[in-house]
Amino acid sequence: MWQKNKPYLLLLPAISVIVLLFFGGLFDGLLKSFGYFPAIGETRFTLTAYTALLRSSEFWESLELTLRVAMLSSLLAAILGAGIAISLFMLNKSANSGGTQIWHRLFQLPLTIPHLVGGYIIVLLFMQSGFISRIFANLGMIDAITEFPVLVNDSFGWGIILTYAWKEAPFVSLLIYPVLSRIHRSWRDVARVFGASNWNFIREIVLPVILPAWTIATFIVFVFTFSAFEVPFLIGVTYPTVLPVYSYQLYTSGTLADRPEALAVNIVLAVLTVLLGLVVYYFSKRWNVLKGWD
Repeated sequence: MWQKNKPYLLLLPAISVIVLLFFGGLFDGLLKSFGYFPAIGETRFTLTAYTALLRSSEFWESLELTLRVAMLSSLLAAILGAGIAISLFMLNKSANSGGTQIWHRLFQLPLTIPHLVGGYIIVLLFMQSGFISRIFANLGMIDAITEFPVLVNDSFGWGIILTYAWKEAPFVSLLIYPVLSRIHRSWRDVARVFGASNWNFIREIVLPVILPAWTIATFIVFVFTFSAFEVPFLIGVTYPTVLPVYSYQLYTSGTLADRPEALAVNIVLAVLTVLLGLVVYYFSKRWNVLKGWD
């Protein structure tokens, strides 16, 4: 009887483990970032770690690189994802057979590839001795593979950006496409009656409909790339590094005294993510109010 009336009790063991591991680790890291680290004899709360970060040029360069990579990755993924979703939607509405399922499976393929594998694929394709540079050299577009631009292990982060752009674009389209599926075929027919072209239909109907879901999907990609570790660690440069890699280097290569600073980097990442989430939520609510959807 108690299982039927209170099913949430069945989830209590799993929820307890998640809360203990996640929030317990976050709380422990927060304490150590504020200087409470009994393992090295520090039991007072200080802002030494945060002060050291604010005075460190490495931190600010890492923050600049992290923001640049996250913003460009999420922007490119959002554009590609929206283009994929709208293309599949228009193709599906105009097709009379199930042949569009092939395109659906093709665009969903990157979702099945791990990020480390995706980063390695970018290395094989876009490094100076990679597949594309050799094609350009064989076609005579460049005289030698050394003339191919450095897109992997570069200080700007193009290799990381390319990896996340093509990897997360299907994720964006996956969140947008169910919203597009609500648009009835008759809407397109009515638009044609009034002389609207495909571009007018997309601009006036499709884009306003998908904008809320598109914004949320872009923010999710931004948060993920903002705190991602594996791809920047694999194909990034040693300096400057993104903040997660910078935190890892401080935590593993330094002494115990450097660990509060490394944990402070993680706290800064978490705080910035929450603040960005609040900003996106505010503007999303404002958009809904202005459009009369709230």
